[in-house]
Amino acid sequence: MPQASESMRKSPTQARAEHTVDAILEAAAQILQSDGEERLNTNRIAERAGFSIGTLYQYFADKEAIVAALAERERDKVLASIVKALHTIDSGDFEGVVREIVRTLVGSFAKRRRARKIILMTMLKRWQFTPEKQGTSVIEQMMVNAGGRGHNTGARPMTPTAAFVLTRAFMGAIRAAVLENSPYLETKEFEDELVHLVLQFRKA
Repeated sequence: MPQASESMRKSPTQARAEHTVDAILEAAAQILQSDGEERLNTNRIAERAGFSIGTLYQYFADKEAIVAALAERERDKVLASIVKALHTIDSGDFEGVVREIVRTLVGSFAKRRRARKIILMTMLKRWQFTPEKQGTSVIEQMMVNAGGRGHNTGARPMTPTAAFVLTRAFMGAIRAAVLENSPYLETKEFEDELVHLVLQFRKA
């Protein structure tokens, strides 16, 4: 059964209701991407989604709640993608684990960049750092599991504190690249530098 978003008025308990919520969120993302935040309002979202404004208000109080729900879903999708990608990586291959985490995060942000930038900026105003809110702990644990014993000669173990610092460091760089619309975001060099940052941190 679908679970309620942190920003939703009620949980969609049937497939039809889940479809309605998905359509509302997709409509909002499309408007953000094509027209920007200044053209985003609940009437346009409802019209684009093909529902009445009353239907929209059954699930969301305002457009801010819709943007917040979008960010929550993006966060959950990114985490699911990371977990799926890591199934093909040896859990003891620390560099491989880090590279897959970084690659998935960067790849997720590179799509619909305009919409994602607006979502990020909106959530930052609310003091919620997406997509890692409630998600960094999962990523941190992945890093600790992969590097906790110091598999490589001369590498210090990846402690929970170290994973906390490193996660915020590379997430901060990715977030900055999105917000600044940096041309580096989708380059192999950017990915390599983020991985290098983590690996150098581990050196004794």
